[in-house]
Amino acid sequence: MKEAIRSFSERISLPKLYGWLVQTRPRGRRPITILAIIILVSSGLLIAHTTNAANTNVLRNGGFEDGFSSQAGCGMVGTGWQCFTNGGAANYGFYDDQWNLTIADGSHSQLLELNAKGVTSPDNDRYSGIYQTVRVQDWSQYTLNLSGMIRTTNLEGDPWRYRVQVGWTQGGQADWNGVTNWTDVGWDKYYERTAPGSFSTFSTQLTAEAKFVTVYVRVWRKWGVSGEELDVNFDTISLTGPAPFDGGWGYPTEPQPPVDHQHGPETGWQPPVDAHPGPPTDWQPPAERPHGPGWQPPTDNKPVPIESLVCGGDEQIYNGGFEQGFNALSVGHVGKSWGSFTNGGAANYGFYDEQWSPVIAEGSHGQLIELNSKGVDPADNDRYAGIYQQLKGLRPGATYELTVKGMLRGAGNADDPYRFEAQWGFNQGFDTEWTHVTNWQGMDFGQIYPRTEPGAVATYKVRFQANAPAMVLFVRGWKKWGITGVEMDLNLDAISLLACRGDKPGHGEPHDNWQPGWQPDKPGHGEPDHQMPPATQCTYTVKPGDWLSSIANQVNIPVNDLLNANSLNDPNMLYVGQVLQLPGCADAPQPPSQPQQEPPQVDPPAPPAPSDTSTSYTVQPGDTLSVIAAQFGISARALAQANNIDNPNWIYVGQVLQIP
Repeated sequence: MKEAIRSFSERISLPKLYGWLVQTRPRGRRPITILAIIILVSSGLLIAHTTNAANTNVLRNGGFEDGFSSQAGCGMVGTGWQCFTNGGAANYGFYDDQWNLTIADGSHSQLLELNAKGVTSPDNDRYSGIYQTVRVQDWSQYTLNLSGMIRTTNLEGDPWRYRVQVGWTQGGQADWNGVTNWTDVGWDKYYERTAPGSFSTFSTQLTAEAKFVTVYVRVWRKWGVSGEELDVNFDTISLTGPAPFDGGWGYPTEPQPPVDHQHGPETGWQPPVDAHPGPPTDWQPPAERPHGPGWQPPTDNKPVPIESLVCGGDEQIYNGGFEQGFNALSVGHVGKSWGSFTNGGAANYGFYDEQWSPVIAEGSHGQLIELNSKGVDPADNDRYAGIYQQLKGLRPGATYELTVKGMLRGAGNADDPYRFEAQWGFNQGFDTEWTHVTNWQGMDFGQIYPRTEPGAVATYKVRFQANAPAMVLFVRGWKKWGITGVEMDLNLDAISLLACRGDKPGHGEPHDNWQPGWQPDKPGHGEPDHQMPPATQCTYTVKPGDWLSSIANQVNIPVNDLLNANSLNDPNMLYVGQVLQLPGCADAPQPPSQPQQEPPQVDPPAPPAPSDTSTSYTVQPGDTLSVIAAQFGISARALAQANNIDNPNWIYVGQVLQIP
């Protein structure tokens, strides 16, 4: 319809239209009336024909400089992206590649590995890929660009045996199996796995026919040849076109379901009468519960203010005090386990490991977020910068208390006491796109202090109900006005999220085994799965979908204790099948059926032999050499030397490493 209007407006000029109407006007109608009609019609045509001239990249983290997260069954996937494979007799790996020879721009790229090493009868037609759902302006043109490089361990054979394809689907539903427009990017040059060459590029046009579009990029390994490895690096992926009509990439009115949902906002789907409200996979509490954030329904049906609940137990946030270190990203230094975001534009951004004691609430570190317009003229209004963290293991319907300590400082435009603001918000599920947040709330940190004369660190607290077992927490700074030469500094520290329950029976969440002196999340109180494990349970095997905080909740052990007991530097570096040691179980009595628990190497002396003293390890998706070495208490260099590895990036899923 819009194309027809545009074509009509291009063929019919205003004078021609006026002349035609004068000749055919009904008797008694004045030309001035006709002219008014023409103005209205032409205005409508002009509006229909006008599009947003300022093209924007609506994809997030297409350069993979904003970090990676571990996704079950895949490995390390760029933040904001999701992964897929078609399984079968093959090995898959997804990696944060930092080898400068396999990066098109910046210091990171997304590496997809697909191999048949150790696979006796590998399958044909194996696929792996990444995808992202974005908000767009419907019935508008967009340009998809990407760069990539194909490498392999075997340059012989079919010159078209590896292919890279792109595709897209319309609407909010994401399903790579439903793509019908797969397009080959035409990359026919294959390089040696250990001798990278140059990146290839691809560009294509697409029309957005809905408010959401999902873009897919996949690798296709056609033939099941044993022993071959395919490595494809992707970088600088963008989808450029008009920004959505609301000026952002968020979901201002309708919720965005998780990536594996079955009913998107474009289908008009409505849940059955007996279903939970909201997207099918985003569980909501029963009908008698959603009475707003001001109270909890007790068992006696009398509302109880959530302020009367007791909050405590295990910490849900890792590194909320920023004492566990920082990661060096393209934007600066961001606390480990946190991601970062900005909305770009005419402004400067910085993220820092803050160690100035006057602006630190606890310990010796904090997160500093800087947003300034120094040397920027003209500067943009409404600039944002913030951090986020994925949280799992929440109890739907339960109340949680968020605590954030912070301070706002600034230079310039000091006559406006509201020029800066600190805010928080969240997405349900695993949606890490900050522009999807629709529940931003201001955090009152008091006055804005001069940049070089800090005042007191303020404490903000709020309680809310969790409506899903997982959420992504966002904290951001907002610089409101585009005035040149202004700087905003937001200091954050001691960010905490604790579960809350009633202080006596019948208040908050029901717990039939309540006793006097009850404290939240302690053994013997609350749900059974939060009780202490039996004394003989000293290990936990990681399952698909596990998160370190969710494991800590299940075994009732603080996250930090679990980290220290397993020498884990990064809580995201878990893999399926990993065996975690549970602290506090070392002296537990052994069950009668297993009287001997010591490892074989401490048995009575036996003639030394390499096969008896050595240990092997099979590389899992997302593994790095340093992570594997840490598990066995050795250095990455020693592990590389024991396995004749010249480059620590050259390991593959399914590879068997000998542990010295």
